Amino acid sequence: MRVVHQCLADPAVARHDLLDRMAPAIEEVCTRIVASRQYRIPFYGEDFWDWASVVDAFCEVQTLSPTAERVARRELDQFRRTVHIRMPSGLSVGEPDQEWFGPAIATRAHRLLDTRMSGFDPDLRHELQSQALERIDRGRYRGRQVMPWQVSWHYGQVVGEFQRAASEQAAELADFAWLAVPLEPGKRALVLARILQGAAAVKDRRTVLQTLEELYRCETPGRPLGQGVIGASIEASLDVLEALWPQLDDRDKASISAMLEALRFLHAKAHTIGFVVETAEDIEGLIQAMGPGTLIEQRNAARAIIRHSCFHAVICLGRSMTEVASATSVAIDEHGARWIIMPGRAQPLGTILPQAGHGARFVGAGPGQLVIAAALAPFRIEIRLRDALSIAELPSPNDGGMIIPADPELCRLAHESAATMRDEIGVFFEGVTVTREDGGTEADISAAFPGALAADRTAYVTGMICLNRSVPCLVIQSLSGMTSPAAPTSHNTACRLAVKVAELLCRRW
Repeated sequence: MRVVHQCLADPAVARHDLLDRMAPAIEEVCTRIVASRQYRIPFYGEDFWDWASVVDAFCEVQTLSPTAERVARRELDQFRRTVHIRMPSGLSVGEPDQEWFGPAIATRAHRLLDTRMSGFDPDLRHELQSQALERIDRGRYRGRQVMPWQVSWHYGQVVGEFQRAASEQAAELADFAWLAVPLEPGKRALVLARILQGAAAVKDRRTVLQTLEELYRCETPGRPLGQGVIGASIEASLDVLEALWPQLDDRDKASISAMLEALRFLHAKAHTIGFVVETAEDIEGLIQAMGPGTLIEQRNAARAIIRHSCFHAVICLGRSMTEVASATSVAIDEHGARWIIMPGRAQPLGTILPQAGHGARFVGAGPGQLVIAAALAPFRIEIRLRDALSIAELPSPNDGGMIIPADPELCRLAHESAATMRDEIGVFFEGVTVTREDGGTEADISAAFPGALAADRTAYVTGMICLNRSVPCLVIQSLSGMTSPAAPTSHNTACRLAVKVAELLCRRW
């Protein structure tokens, strides 16, 4: 979390858009870390090195995480006080099996307090530097044994922090004899990353090149990025990134920013969001709702492919039940839509009750209001449904249809989105909507599906195809009067809500 934030916030990269999208994930990580706080020293991790790294992470991301902002100063003060008390005996927790005790511990503490603590006590600074520069003599440091392969791990960090003052340690980084000792790839890569950090800091090009050569041997290029390319370890991959980053110039970092943008676009395209609409005006309404900067990659009378700043989308048009079936299938099968959102139109099924002195009112949703479909139901559409689904190459259900529940995650996101648009939407409803043809009155539908909120002509087909393809589906409907069409403003609100759901959805990537 800390390293990724440092890289993306670097002025030469300045991808604050990505950081903003990552903010909820960063906040979740911070919340979990705080919940894991131990009741003994070290309060986080297994040694002072871990503890310092966690506190450093809180300080780094506190502008994005309310939890980190709340605890960063407190944790930093607690760390400083503990270091001050423990310095005479060394920063050890007394657990040889779980801590890599050595000069890197004091180095990590020095780096944290030097970069994050204003008014760093000069005496504490001097003592930490003194312990950090203390040599490992014949495999021992302050009376404790240090494994041969850990020596370079410690010295790489010491040299990276103190550079010229650690010239003797820098000379030892060029000794790769420890590689002869059998060591699992993850640990080997961790040590090499720290050698790279120290050698690069003192511009020892020969050692840098040899270290990189050894790191290449630790690579598994076929592994996904999130599973550790170097040493089959995420930690090792990030340690190498942390060591390399200060050595890159602004041009290199600008190239990385371009690579990030390409990767983001490809990832968004692999997670295309499909919108199914009923009129050409709906296509325009969705594009307008996506706002400035939206790129129309392709458009014709029945389809538009959109590159939004956050996501990739396809909008498919279908006016009738059969056309909607085809549009939904095209979005999923041809364009790889991973979710389907349908901002449609419907008529309310609420009963008008007289109310003395105040005219009529609706019990339930009324004209001009929005319904988030919690479930889709069919009413006397067996023949048309069979015809429509045969076009979409989906077998018709033998029983003539069933109630299809909406995707819970998409419904949750719709609620979150509607909460951010409260002034625009006002009251909205969630419940069953029923797809029908011309037959049957509102009373007949309400009798078949008590409590249903609205009736439409196409949504059930989209829900059935999505169910068959295991694609999450969300239907948002703007309600019209019994005889009048839905007001343009009402339906534009449905389009804006659909886009807002898509924007929240893509924040999970």
